[in-house]
Amino acid sequence: MEHLEPERMDMSKTLLRIRGFGDINFHGSNRSGDNNSFALGQLNLFVTSDISEKFKFLGEIVFESGPDNIYNVPGAKRNEFGVDVERFLVQYSYNDYFNLAAGRYHTAIGFYNTAYHHSTWFQTTTGRPLLFEFEDSGGILPIHNVGLSASGRIPSGGLGLHYVAEIGNGRESRSPLTDEPVQNEVDENNYKAVNFALFARPESIRGLQIGFSGYHDKLMPISFPRIDETILAAHAVYMVPKFEWLNEVVLIRHAPVGTSQVFNTPAFYTQIAKRFGSYQPYFRYQYINASDHEPIFPDVGRMDGPSFGLRYDASESVALKAQYDYNMARHQQSYSGLNLQLGFTF
Repeated sequence: MEHLEPERMDMSKTLLRIRGFGDINFHGSNRSGDNNSFALGQLNLFVTSDISEKFKFLGEIVFESGPDNIYNVPGAKRNEFGVDVERFLVQYSYNDYFNLAAGRYHTAIGFYNTAYHHSTWFQTTTGRPLLFEFEDSGGILPIHNVGLSASGRIPSGGLGLHYVAEIGNGRESRSPLTDEPVQNEVDENNYKAVNFALFARPESIRGLQIGFSGYHDKLMPISFPRIDETILAAHAVYMVPKFEWLNEVVLIRHAPVGTSQVFNTPAFYTQIAKRFGSYQPYFRYQYINASDHEPIFPDVGRMDGPSFGLRYDASESVALKAQYDYNMARHQQSYSGLNLQLGFTF
């Protein structure tokens, strides 16, 4: 027995890797009350470790300025730095057909949320589509979840089918009495959110991915009856080294139990980019249309507009981006914005 403890403490049997990402921005707009300013983006430490041949650890620790939650307005200090553990996963890989992860993960709703995580350096644009904004930035989707996720290939020959099945706590119902939209420790009810995604990567068309997903949860906001939440998403994406075309559409359905009311929120975006050497011009159009009486996010309403931008890869580790946005919204005056970004990895 005296030899067992030193054996457990031998850290040389694991390999810890840390990769860093960050971005610095300058933004301005003609929106009333919006001041031009420099802004520190996220400082992201991406941590992985080979625990054993079958088990691996993945973590994403993000330092960022601003309050942890924009809905927690009283006392919010926007110029202070906070720390968030955005992903926290122990992964078990049995084979290509079955992989299991436990912890905090990005939900497999659509394509963008699992293709791009918390580093703007990987993204062509300066930021995520409005549809896939993070919860603490006003996003309308449950981007993160805490629970179990299974994934793998499906024997399908050249069709290249894959599946993802998830179960977790789901999201908090935007209750004004709580601060964190991701239920990391305590679920607000006994119901669990489930999500299933299926996508194909046909061998005959390299770079093409087509898929759909279905998500369901039950929410219990204050002053409302229980709400059944269903999120349906579909995507068609074509990505090769010098060209990308992303297309996603989502329908969020909220049905208060015991009533005949149903609130449907359709949303989509399309993004296209072409690379010319180190330069990559791009275009994106996005659209969200939520009811003014939406019980979960009544502050969203309708938002849409185009974005034009240019990415310049100054080196293998540094990217410069300039993006112009034109935003239109229901009950609000349209406005334009310009964002300059320096993204890097280290």
